[in-house]
This record gives sequence, structure tokens and C-alpha cells, in this order.
Amino acid sequence: MNVSNILNSRTTRKTANTAGVLLMAFLMLVMAGCISSSRSYTADKNIVYNGSIYNMSNVKAITANVTGELPNGDVKNMKGMDKKAVQALLGESSPVMVTTALDLDGQEMVYERRSISKYSDFSKMMSRFESAGKKVTKFMANKKSTQLKL
Repeated sequence: MNVSNILNSRTTRKTANTAGVLLMAFLMLVMAGCISSSRSYTADKNIVYNGSIYNMSNVKAITANVTGELPNGDVKNMKGMDKKAVQALLGESSPVMVTTALDLDGQEMVYERRSISKYSDFSKMMSRFESAGKKVTKFMANKKSTQLKL
């Protein structure tokens, strides 16, 4: 065997070994991508609010409730009331104790309870409640997040 044949066979083996290592590295990266993209997240989802923890893992339906308790003790459903209806209610009996809450499959999470005497107070209260509802919706849609602090 002459010197040029020995050098060519060593170069060919080095190239083959390098190509093999690169191919293995590429296949490992492809496999890692496939494995990480098929992960399932099974951790419990929790909402923390006012010192209470609400487990959301098995909750099927979340509904919003807005009620107003009049000074005489009557309770009115204020969900969906427009400005005129709220002003009329406040005109006949003021102040009204308004409660905004989320119903989590029968478990009530009271978000805010406040006595109001004018429409602007009610409007601000509803804005805060709608913002919290959007946060809860976004939290429930995100598979990776496990805790929401309201």
C-alpha cells in the first residue's frame, strides 16, 4: 500500500465519521422537537383571590353574576342592565349593595361587594369585573399556566 492510498482512506474515514456524527446530532434534535411538541399539561389550575384558593381543574362552566340588594332587602339581578335601568333603580332606592361574582360550577367566588349610590360607581365596578373575567378566560385557555392571582 502506498502513502497516498493510506491518506485517502484516513480522510474518507474521517469524513464518514464526521458525517455520521452530524447525522446523529440532527436526528437527536428532530426527536427532541417531536417529543417536546407533544407534551400534555395536567397540573391543577388554581385562582387565588382575597386569600382563598379556587381549584379550576374540574370546572366545566363559569358564569358571571351581578346582583343588587336594595335597602328593603329585595335582591335584583343587575346583569346586563343599561345606564337608564341602573339610574332608575338607584332613583327609587339608594344606596344599593352590588355584588359581582363568578359562579364556578356552583361555587361562588365573590369578586367585589360595594354600596353604590350613583351610576359612575356601578360603571367602574363593572369595568373591574369585566377585566377580571377576561383574565380568567385567558388563564383557562392557556394550557401551561397553573395559577392566576386576581
